Amino acid sequence: MAVLRIRTISKRTVDALKVEKDTVFWDSELSGFGVRVYPNSGKTNVVQTRAGGKPASRIAIGRHGVVTAEEARRRAALIVSRIKAGEEPVPEPPTVRQANGPTVAELARRFLEDHVAARCKLATAAAYRFAIEKHILPAFGTLSALAVDRVKVAWFHEALRDRPVMADQAVDLLARIYPSAADRGAVPAGSNPCRQIRKYRPRQRCACSC
Repeated sequence: MAVLRIRTISKRTVDALKVEKDTVFWDSELSGFGVRVYPNSGKTNVVQTRAGGKPASRIAIGRHGVVTAEEARRRAALIVSRIKAGEEPVPEPPTVRQANGPTVAELARRFLEDHVAARCKLATAAAYRFAIEKHILPAFGTLSALAVDRVKVAWFHEALRDRPVMADQAVDLLARIYPSAADRGAVPAGSNPCRQIRKYRPRQRCACSC
């Protein structure tokens, strides 16, 4: 098994890899994270780990040079954690309602009507509506609120990595929607899926009175 024994997978180490036959090099820090190198110099980040004593399928997580090594490492860590938890390696795209109960769209609508309209300044309310309509609803709107878990939110947050401020704001907003719904009894208390999402920047104080 080929292993990067001295350095972890990075742009610099992967750029230097050359092979005569198809070879996978495994990262020396994150078990299951590797890069597949082809004789034609093509390179693809991969992840593979075991669950329940059985080998998991090898999953491609982006071409080297298109996906950065840091981003590939984050994706690999998420997939490894899901496999070890007995879940599907990659969550279903959040496009289909997966369970009974109110959808995220319904929770968001009530949040805007009952909370934002009554307690937030006009500029803050407009910013909330933009984040909900532009990002939260396309990602989660048709899902049952209880079908959204921390891993889905982490993937959503990462998908907005090129707009880190918006990524953090959207997750913070989603984290407000769930407790508001729990107060109404629409979802169980403690069902907020936004806990332990690592933010890109320190959280700033909300501009509204909520």
